[in-house]
Amino acid sequence: MLFKRTKRENSNVSFENGRGDISITKGSEIEKQITMIGLTEKDLHIINAIQPFVIENINFIVDRFYKNLENELSLLKIINDHSSIEKLKKTLRQHIMEMFNGRVDASFIDKRIKIAHMHVKIGLPTKWYMCAFQDLFLALMDIIQQNIINKEDCFLAIRAVSKILNLEQQLVLEAYAAESERLKEAVEEQKRLVRNNVASASQNLAAISEQTNASFQQLISQSNEIVSLAQNGTKLSLSAQERAEKGKEHMHKQALIMSNIYSAVDDISNDVHILLEISNQMQEIVGIVTGIADQTNLLSLNATIEAARAGESGRGFAVVAGEVRNLSEQTKNSVSKVSSLIQNTQKQVEKLTKSLDKIRTEVKNGNQNMQETEKRFEQILDTMAETMQQNNKIETELISFVNVIDELGKAFEEVSLSADKLTMITQELN
Repeated sequence: MLFKRTKRENSNVSFENGRGDISITKGSEIEKQITMIGLTEKDLHIINAIQPFVIENINFIVDRFYKNLENELSLLKIINDHSSIEKLKKTLRQHIMEMFNGRVDASFIDKRIKIAHMHVKIGLPTKWYMCAFQDLFLALMDIIQQNIINKEDCFLAIRAVSKILNLEQQLVLEAYAAESERLKEAVEEQKRLVRNNVASASQNLAAISEQTNASFQQLISQSNEIVSLAQNGTKLSLSAQERAEKGKEHMHKQALIMSNIYSAVDDISNDVHILLEISNQMQEIVGIVTGIADQTNLLSLNATIEAARAGESGRGFAVVAGEVRNLSEQTKNSVSKVSSLIQNTQKQVEKLTKSLDKIRTEVKNGNQNMQETEKRFEQILDTMAETMQQNNKIETELISFVNVIDELGKAFEEVSLSADKLTMITQELN
């Protein structure tokens, strides 16, 4: 005991001075409980009569109550986590004094229910509540024995206090159990909702996983087709590159041929110019021969005249002069024909020269076109090389993409399996 026992020689306690009132709904469970433990208004009179003794020793009772809690460290932890010992001491003082007010009504019951709810909230086990209440009962017994000398009155007081404490315990423990049951039902309801939500979510997840997996499979198939097309594109690009290289080689050969033709045309043109010069020279020679023929013809004519003057002695010379004149005429005619042929030749040479000029121009243009075409082939080859590099890069990226898609497909298959397992688990829980 924490308080000093000082027995009084004469007890002046009068139970009749106390007040007692039970205001409970008729036919209620509380009324039945009060009837079963035998708690009467007379008991409340006795309880209220000894209230002064309780108030006088309230600090000793409360200090003893919390001193006893030091035997269980978990209780001190609960107190420190949710409040403090000083605050709880103040609350306990008020609670104990109200217990001896001599009145049991709705307010009395509501306060006990609130205490029970608080015990549930902080997680106080019922066994420690019972132990603490037993210590409180022992402390009250010591106070009664100290202050009431008459054994019969002492016995009546202890009985009355045991009844009110029993009712206190009943109300608290019943509310404690009801609140615990309510919380348990709430937890079960929450579990049921969670199970239903999990089941529904797992079913939806399984359906979504199947649809997603199907979509991924289709995407994989399409990606494989794209990779195949990219590979075909690379092959086509390679084939086009080979053809372009052959085209470039062919154009290079044609350019060489055109260059050779251009050189040959230049050579022919030079030869034609030489031929034209030779024709001019021949024309000059023909002119000279024509002049000589004319002079010969004139000399033969003069010789014929002189022969005629000579008479018979100049007849032979006249014959010779006639032959010379005939030969001169034939020479002149032949030279005239040669001159005509030379002029025709010159005309043909001039035409040939013009044709050669045109051929040279066309060959030159053709050669330029060949060079430009060769440049185009070089550009095509460069473009084809870049296209092949791009196709190779696309193919590599597509292969990586297909691998990623394949991994995702496997992951969704695992998700689908997990969803099925989750559905089975929820069904087992139900």
